[in-house]
Amino acid sequence: MCKVMQTKIVTLIYVLLTPFYLLSLIIPKNKKLIVLGSSLGQHFADNPKYLFLYLEKHSPAFEYYWITKNKNLYLKMKSERFLYLYSWKGLWILLRAKYLVLSHQVNDIFPPLHGGKKIIQLWHGTPLKRLGHDRDALLNSKTKNFLKKIFYAVFPHLYYMRADYIIVAADNQKKIFSSAFKLPEKKIFVLGQPRNDILFQKEKISSVYTDKTDFLHTLSSYNKVISWLPTHRHGSNKNIMNLLFDYSFNPKEINRQLKENNSILIIKPHFIELNVLKDKLENFSHIYIYDEADPYPLLSFTDILVTDYSSIVFDFSMTKKPIILAPFDYDEYLNNFKDFYYNYDILLKDYPKVYDWKELMNLIFCEKKIIEGRNFLAEFNQFEGNSCERVVKFLENLVTGSLYIND
Repeated sequence: MCKVMQTKIVTLIYVLLTPFYLLSLIIPKNKKLIVLGSSLGQHFADNPKYLFLYLEKHSPAFEYYWITKNKNLYLKMKSERFLYLYSWKGLWILLRAKYLVLSHQVNDIFPPLHGGKKIIQLWHGTPLKRLGHDRDALLNSKTKNFLKKIFYAVFPHLYYMRADYIIVAADNQKKIFSSAFKLPEKKIFVLGQPRNDILFQKEKISSVYTDKTDFLHTLSSYNKVISWLPTHRHGSNKNIMNLLFDYSFNPKEINRQLKENNSILIIKPHFIELNVLKDKLENFSHIYIYDEADPYPLLSFTDILVTDYSSIVFDFSMTKKPIILAPFDYDEYLNNFKDFYYNYDILLKDYPKVYDWKELMNLIFCEKKIIEGRNFLAEFNQFEGNSCERVVKFLENLVTGSLYIND
């Protein structure tokens, strides 16, 4: 079943469950109870993950839980504060919580029970491409946007961009998020992204962060750890296989080059495409498929980041390690996705660009013209570290009524 059809079916189910939303409005809320969730409820990842792990080591002035729709993930975590949504305790905690902390959209945690709640949106990166209202205004017809406006007026709990507070990494993002979410800038707070704290703490990475701990700690034996993190081509027929084999990816030759230079190429698909490459490249000693949803433990061990249109470039730039842009399908992508906030070439002009795998390998192992030791995107991250601490302080002020917003 295609993703569009799945989305329509889920939306229909949520519409039919609207009576439960109305019921959730009248359930008394615990003002010191916060529920976290991420990645459409399927993964333990992104900014809420690192905030949750920070909370586990500290004693905040509020009660907190993680709620997931993924039963296998719930069974794996084995934590009293990690709940399965479709259980009596999971449903009750969600009904009673006053605050939700999300990373993607309202469907990170079951929308039909969102009545009477405030949403704190941590989001999942500094946006290169347009979001929410901005994207709709650019790409949709006026009629479609008008119909969507009516639909979300009737079913407000289903509006995927609903948020009451947003956390961003720098002042220059407040205007963008304000426009995308139709939220006043006074409700957008510059506190940093919790997930970026781990970029400077790889020695602390253990099994609570990733199942790949043993693998990650073997990477110090390589001269270069090269991580490729391409963007998911939503709305097109392309997937990560196209980005490999349509652009001169010769695994045998690339593996030879990597082996000769004692280097490893780690391919990290978008979490939507984690299974696309399964078993496809397992016979190559120096090419590895990283099949976890969360890339941030991997980034802590990465020497060279290769990406294309992903906002991960803003985060990794803080490490001052080399970044190579590989927009293999540049003309096609920009023609299909005309929704960038910035001019791609101007914003990222200081980073080298390659347009197929031969160019990429040549740049790394032959030309070696890779810039390091500089952060060309410093204005997009005002903080290096301690973002979790700042966000927790914000939440404590919020739940205790100490947060002051000038009206």
